[in-house]
Amino acid sequence: MAEEKKENRPLEEEKEKPQEGGESVAPKVEELKKYISTLEEKVKKLENLAKVSNERYISLQRELEFVRDRHRRELEEKTLYGIEKFAKDLLEVVDNFERALKHMKGMEGCGEALKGVEMIYNQLKRVLEKHGVVQIEVEKFDHSLCEAVGTVPTDEVEENTILEVVQKGYKIHDKVLRPAKVIVAVPKEEVT
Repeated sequence: MAEEKKENRPLEEEKEKPQEGGESVAPKVEELKKYISTLEEKVKKLENLAKVSNERYISLQRELEFVRDRHRRELEEKTLYGIEKFAKDLLEVVDNFERALKHMKGMEGCGEALKGVEMIYNQLKRVLEKHGVVQIEVEKFDHSLCEAVGTVPTDEVEENTILEVVQKGYKIHDKVLRPAKVIVAVPKEEVT
């Protein structure tokens, strides 16, 4: 044990002995401890900064995905419904063709003209169908597809049966472009 004490003593004496430059080791150790503590503080700050930056990055990634999804949906809607206003305006032309055909069928001597107008009318309908514009077909009144412009009290048919279509309705893909204007059957009220 005495030898161990002798071995430890020279180390302690060396710490206190000035080195070649005249400095002792103890002040250098203190400087190094301070330097290490400042480095540890910097590491903690950088870790916090990295954590905040990573959270911000993840947040921006989520936001970017949301924007991409919204943009994709908007493009799909524009692809499906981009011609909505144009198609709605063309429906007036279709209505006029139908009126002309109805009027011409009652007239004599215009068979060839009637065939020509029918061909143009059918061609226009095919073009509209090609772009997803189709006529609404309903037998019972459905407020999401029809607009009741009148009612007829009757017991001859079931309630809410469509008696007459005043103006045809159309859909573009799955969206109502123009509701059908119809006259609907309602029950007769008993007169007392």
